[in-house]
Amino acid sequence: MESYIELIIQANQKKFTDVERVIAQYFLDGNKELGIQELAKKLSVSNSSITRFCKKIGLANYKELIYLYKYSSKGAKNQNDSSISYVNLNYSLLLNDIIEKLDKEEVKKAALMIDAGRIIHYWGTGYNAFCGEDFQFKFSRLGKIVNVIKDEHSISMMAHGVQQGDLVVVSSISGDNEAIQEAVKTVSEKNAKVIVITANEKSPYKEFSNAFCLTSSMGKKDMGGISPQIPVLTVIDILYTEILAMYHEDTIKSWIKSEVILKGK
Repeated sequence: MESYIELIIQANQKKFTDVERVIAQYFLDGNKELGIQELAKKLSVSNSSITRFCKKIGLANYKELIYLYKYSSKGAKNQNDSSISYVNLNYSLLLNDIIEKLDKEEVKKAALMIDAGRIIHYWGTGYNAFCGEDFQFKFSRLGKIVNVIKDEHSISMMAHGVQQGDLVVVSSISGDNEAIQEAVKTVSEKNAKVIVITANEKSPYKEFSNAFCLTSSMGKKDMGGISPQIPVLTVIDILYTEILAMYHEDTIKSWIKSEVILKGK
């Protein structure tokens, strides 16, 4: 099991400069903890470079880095405690990355489109299909009719039945399926509204979307036992909360009405 400090460094490694990669490698190799001046001398870097490295991985200073580094090593000896802490840290890293990547303006646009539409087509395969069930449950309570399509073949067929003004929500962590890309292109050409939820910043779906909600994916190696649908579910929660915040009174009334129906009263 990877240590906490390894997870933090790996989650941020794309942001590192060449100097910061040298500092990162020192800790990834499990070397002895040193004072900031000793480390700067050993690696031939400046104190300020080490401080910037700490801030880049989300820590306040070098003292916090060393504390976490020591705790990681000790925590590995206690499997029960480390398992809980390990998952907790993974959730923190993942949620921070989602919030950092998600554009507030895109969230607002997506929320307005969902609020304006009554019939919503939700497309997602694999783990994304499970997220569709959560989407359907949440937004059905707000009076929306949600049609969840869970396989590639059905998505391709349904794309031709989508009408102008319809809303399609496409959920795909990878965002690079050719068949789904063609389906998204088809509905876009029909002037249907498209919301894309993906972890792929360069997804070809983006070209055909009206709102592009970028989320996170730490990859199989770094997820640390966290369910891979969490990045999409988090975006769904944010969209749902955004609508509640925009139209609090009306949505609460709709929610109460749906609860009454569900209870059969």
